[in-house]
Amino acid sequence: MVRKPSILLLGSDSATRTHSAELTEFGCDVRVASKVAEAAGLCLFAPPDLVVVLEQKNGLADFVEQLKVQDKILLLEWVPVLAGTDQDESTPIQDAVEEALQELEQTRIRAKHFFTKVGNKLRRIHLQDVRFIEVEGKYSAIHVGERKYNVKASLKDLLLKLPTEDFVRVSRNYVINIDRVTHIDTFQFVIKIDNDEIPISRTYKDELMKRIQML
Repeated sequence: MVRKPSILLLGSDSATRTHSAELTEFGCDVRVASKVAEAAGLCLFAPPDLVVVLEQKNGLADFVEQLKVQDKILLLEWVPVLAGTDQDESTPIQDAVEEALQELEQTRIRAKHFFTKVGNKLRRIHLQDVRFIEVEGKYSAIHVGERKYNVKASLKDLLLKLPTEDFVRVSRNYVINIDRVTHIDTFQFVIKIDNDEIPISRTYKDELMKRIQML
């Protein structure tokens, strides 16, 4: 199953309503936010592939500036076409979003492995061998087979470096490799990976279900 590109539209309900429908029909997974708290929550819990700025009211201007400084999520500041423009042509926002996503795909490096420091050596770890990652104090513990490697990085930062089609956050403290999941208990909110049971947060459950292939 090909994952839909996730888009976050920033602006008032009136500004985002039409474009949300257009981009959904275009094949995107669209979310909207009109306030800073909504936008920050979405960027934190389920970082989108692209943030499209339609308006910068209700403090959104400062939030957009923060996104620019962090430079971790692709940002598109789109200026709506003026009334009276020929609408028989392709919808401008679709063109802009498609171009931005193509740019993202071209610049994103699909790493097959990464290195982590173990003592005085750098150890290579293949992404396919990573079962899950969990928070342990100030560290993130990367579980590979029966071993684990502690790295001083947040889950949020690690997710930005991992392939989005393989890794997904399922709670505040866990990121899992979808390919390593044995089963999912949607009643008990638990994921089984080998002999480990990992809790699913209600906040992240919908995102997880969008990412798995069902028959």
